[in-house]
Amino acid sequence: MFEAALALAMIFLPGVEGKIESGNLQVLAWLQAEESVESQSVSEDILSAAKRMVDLQTDYRFSFPTIEYPFGDVPSDWGLCCDVVVRACRAAGIDLQELVYEDSHRERELYIEANRRQNFARPLNRSWIHRRTSNLNLFFQRYAQVLPTRYDSTRPEEWQPGDIVIYQKYQDLTWHIAIVSDDVDSFTGIPKVIDAWLNPGHVSEDHRLTDHGAIGGHYRITDSFRASLSEEHREAAIAAWKEFIGDEDESDQRLAESTEEIEPSSL
Repeated sequence: MFEAALALAMIFLPGVEGKIESGNLQVLAWLQAEESVESQSVSEDILSAAKRMVDLQTDYRFSFPTIEYPFGDVPSDWGLCCDVVVRACRAAGIDLQELVYEDSHRERELYIEANRRQNFARPLNRSWIHRRTSNLNLFFQRYAQVLPTRYDSTRPEEWQPGDIVIYQKYQDLTWHIAIVSDDVDSFTGIPKVIDAWLNPGHVSEDHRLTDHGAIGGHYRITDSFRASLSEEHREAAIAAWKEFIGDEDESDQRLAESTEEIEPSSL
């Protein structure tokens, strides 16, 4: 069996031949590492990207400028709650801007009605359609795994890191979106969420799942959904995420600025 694995590795994994000379155990470890990279789930990719945005403390700003399409973005130093989810999904190879806009052409009346319920009467626009909670809620209802919306402390397994939650005020009025974290509140055990909101004014991991009130939607994007997308789409989405992060030096500089202490005299 091991010999067969080596033979396949030599065919499909360039560069493995040179590793064979160092011994079978090294090759086996290398193969396992390659498999581990490939087995990263959508949820893991989303969570990892969301954590990166927490580190960067990207500012919260409620604004709807015209942006490029597809794979467009607002300036990298700010965003609203939907941008956290959109950017994290791009890190997983999923561009919600293109997917939601295309879906709105297939089911135009559904999206118009979703916006009407929020008294948002502007025409469907590819610059902002993916940046409204009502549209993301509709899209996830159609394409993601739909999960329970009421938190039950006896069933914490229902809430997995990387899940997406959408909050509502009453009836179908959605108003906020967040990503379930792998961290939990130390006192209650309730999962924390990663989001951008007025308090503290940037992307954070400060809020518990239940802090924003009623949950109107709870979704998990499946690996099979990502696999259904074209390789070109996935690669372009990841490229958009990398553009948001910037090169290593720029990203490190943004991270340093986000963690810089404020002098007492400036308060």
